[in-house]
Amino acid sequence: MFRSYLDEDSNYHKLDSLNVYSSLERLDRQFDSAWNDAHFLNITFDPKKIKTIVFAGMGASVLAGKMIHALSPFFLKIPFEVCSNYRLPMYVNRKTLVILSSYSGNTAEIISCAQDAKKRGAKIICMTSGGQLEKFAKSESLPLILFQNQNTSSIPRMGLFYSIGATLSIIRRLSDHKQDLDQKQLSLIITRSLDHIRREIELEKNPAKNLAQKMKHTSIFFISSNHLVGVGESIKNYVNESAKSFSYHLAIPDLNHHFLDGLSFPLSYKNDTNFILINSNIYPSAIQKRVELTKDILLKQKYSVTVIKPESTSPVGQILESMVFFTFFSYYLSIVNKVDPGTNPWVDYFKNHI
Repeated sequence: MFRSYLDEDSNYHKLDSLNVYSSLERLDRQFDSAWNDAHFLNITFDPKKIKTIVFAGMGASVLAGKMIHALSPFFLKIPFEVCSNYRLPMYVNRKTLVILSSYSGNTAEIISCAQDAKKRGAKIICMTSGGQLEKFAKSESLPLILFQNQNTSSIPRMGLFYSIGATLSIIRRLSDHKQDLDQKQLSLIITRSLDHIRREIELEKNPAKNLAQKMKHTSIFFISSNHLVGVGESIKNYVNESAKSFSYHLAIPDLNHHFLDGLSFPLSYKNDTNFILINSNIYPSAIQKRVELTKDILLKQKYSVTVIKPESTSPVGQILESMVFFTFFSYYLSIVNKVDPGTNPWVDYFKNHI
């Protein structure tokens, strides 16, 4: 009997040298572990006196910040900003909470931001698996969330659900709107999402495998809006790094003001470029109308379009469900592209020569 390439265990063993899949199986455990650590974290500042929040991170370590930034209008009455640089924004002061995120703990930009936050007297929470950031937190007696045990591959992006769980738990402590930030409900969404797309589920019943097979050897443009913008930004990174496929993200409504007229050339793009529209039944009606019209224009211009729509009913639930799905999708895409999902030779080359 014929079996799909994505249903043969030997292909995973051959390509997945760092056993990335072992980390993917533990996304719900990552989430719960970090949520609990943040929930019971001893913070010495009054949350009501915080007037701004800055999430500082680079690469995979900033992705949770991007997702929470997209969610922040639902839960926060104060600004939430993402910083990916050596210095923090000028307004950071004693009434700012700075969340320092570095999976390795040795990211140069974030260690610089740590010193910057200390100089300005900002309130600080550190999230890491170790390294210099752990040492900094302990030397300064700062609140520290230490990621341990559930990311067996030790690849930073495969530990993303640590930082998602930790940051959501922190936001819950600062928010007056906690009804959609229930750990048990959110963890259940992650587990149920995992159960539909695990590796043992064959291609014909596995939507993540199906989508990967369809996107084999192509470039992928993700389109999202509102609370799902952080998902689009995050999965772009995963597809670039894991599957080694050119990937980019665009947001509605901004793309409607420039991008659609850039689709005519080069003509060859129409043959090897796919669009994935991340839709939502809780987008405002004006955004839903734009999603449909954007899809129609892409089809008229002879591009391949796939619409993905999460089933969860809350903004947070939709983010978690989508991230589980697309994380597995990027993994399966690496396998069908016949590349190692855990290694990044060009990123490593850059880091070694910078």
